[in-house]
Amino acid sequence: MRPLAAAALASLAVAGPAFAQSADWTVDVGAVARTRPAHLGSARQVADAVPVVEAKYGETLSLSFDDGAKWAAVRAGPFALGPIVEYRQAFDDDLPAGAFHTQGAVEAGGFVAARTPVGIVEARLRRALNGYRGWSGDLSFDTGGQVAPKLLVGGQLRLGWADGNYAEEYFGLRPHGSPQAGPPRFLAGDFLTAGAQVGAARELGHNVRLVLAASADRMMGEVRPNPVFSRRDIYTASLGLTYHWARTAPGPAT
Repeated sequence: MRPLAAAALASLAVAGPAFAQSADWTVDVGAVARTRPAHLGSARQVADAVPVVEAKYGETLSLSFDDGAKWAAVRAGPFALGPIVEYRQAFDDDLPAGAFHTQGAVEAGGFVAARTPVGIVEARLRRALNGYRGWSGDLSFDTGGQVAPKLLVGGQLRLGWADGNYAEEYFGLRPHGSPQAGPPRFLAGDFLTAGAQVGAARELGHNVRLVLAASADRMMGEVRPNPVFSRRDIYTASLGLTYHWARTAPGPAT
């Protein structure tokens, strides 16, 4: 699940043709101002600022503050698969006194993706190495591309899942129980979301872009009554500036 994405370029990361489509390396650095829920289930929005850091090597390797580190170790036609490592940021502002404050988690796992004529379908499965120490997964469809000489637009539809350990820490207001061993299990108390995100990048000058994104996700399934849960909808928005750098290896002499 990635409903609280930090970077405004998240929904553009695997979109169609970009400003420098033939580059071997592309790097985007900058910062965005963001609004997000104080915590999951909160009706109050808070504002903060977060960095944008993203580097890509063709379609093989991507490193991103927002989307983690992903390596397409195996490619076969339109299909790709490989390992992935992500960081799940914890949001726990405005919790009741004495409530457990969950920590951010490093998650490692794998992904499989398929490129279609209209976008990319991708599935991910990860295990948290710290924090809630449970399983999570995503299913997403990304599309978009260059719609004007200086404008890139993209969108994403997604489903997110995290196991009962995650739900217990966020909504049970206490640490999870013993770490689950073995493969992931799908139970009634798991955390489920469905949502969408749109994003755009507008070139302002030499390598400088204005980036923006907005997302809405809905928490599905059962959520036990508790003092922190008052809204199922998760809304985020971000606006900022990035510097874009691209490098293309010299081609063979002609």
